[in-house]
Amino acid sequence: MKTAILSDIHGNATALRAVLADLEVFTVDLVISLGDNIGYGPEPEAVVSMLRKGNIPSVIGNHELAINRPDFLKWFNPTARKSLEKTRKMISPETTAYISKLGYCMVLGNCRFVHGFPPGSPTVYLFEVTPQKLKNTLERMNDWICFVGHTHLLEIISLKGNEVRREFLKEGEFHINLDEKYIINAGSVGQPRDGDNNAKYLIWDAEASKVIVRYVPYDVDETVRKIYQAGLPEQHAWRLM
Repeated sequence: MKTAILSDIHGNATALRAVLADLEVFTVDLVISLGDNIGYGPEPEAVVSMLRKGNIPSVIGNHELAINRPDFLKWFNPTARKSLEKTRKMISPETTAYISKLGYCMVLGNCRFVHGFPPGSPTVYLFEVTPQKLKNTLERMNDWICFVGHTHLLEIISLKGNEVRREFLKEGEFHINLDEKYIINAGSVGQPRDGDNNAKYLIWDAEASKVIVRYVPYDVDETVRKIYQAGLPEQHAWRLM
């Protein structure tokens, strides 16, 4: 089975269209979103519509959580808070209802899918987690692999015996070993923070025990223009340039 894993689309419909077009080259059985489909970007309604029409299930991200719980906005920095307040006005009642029903995690076979950190946190960042907590989490984890997002950075963390290893990922393929446990970060489709503005996503090939990291170019200038037109904070545009 092949599963495409998207994360942190952040209202960037132009990037999502490019990723979905790129996926046509591959024969995947399922596409999953790890949340933060909204926020920062200019087209949250279009993004959610594409996910729903494409039967792409999603877990909840911290930006969706803020739509469900306005009191949660206080945990965001002022720029992100302004963006979310704007986003709330840009989405339809149907999309708001859809967001309210998103779950905190999905489990398929021996793989778990969550926005931030296992077993089901949409708020914990990988870079906040101490080496000891990583080790403890991986040791307790019943799943072979947990796919996460949230940091907007492609990364792989593995546990073999007592050794925890972590490294950032680049475009290409890498093998998954049966005798290790993993937390794998899918990066970001719509707001990458690795200095490369291509849209990023993963393909998990369970039969071949490998993960494919895809970098997808798209019309960044179009998204930047739409961010300005929507009156969103200009910092969201700067990050894409």
